[in-house]
Amino acid sequence: MLELQGTYTALPNKRLVILARPFPAASGVWAQDIAALDQAFEAANRCEVRFRTPFGLMAGQLQEKNARQDRMRSFEGYVWFLRPAAPSTIQTTSGA
Repeated sequence: MLELQGTYTALPNKRLVILARPFPAASGVWAQDIAALDQAFEAANRCEVRFRTPFGLMAGQLQEKNARQDRMRSFEGYVWFLRPAAPSTIQTTSGA
């Protein structure tokens, strides 16, 4: 599973689209995420990802979409929210 470093927002239908050749050119964390996705898709046609959103963690499976023009290449797929980890059970003892 590839952990993206950036914060992304999925569409209301829980679809995530990341443009591989955005305009203006990507920089910083976004450029690192695109490079990581490029590497992941060299070996496989699909990639499982996990990423942060303003509303919590999401995960899903992305596919590479190649348009006729290279600048329209993208990574797309449906994603879902991850359940937060269950809080550890803390046992309390009452003093007598």
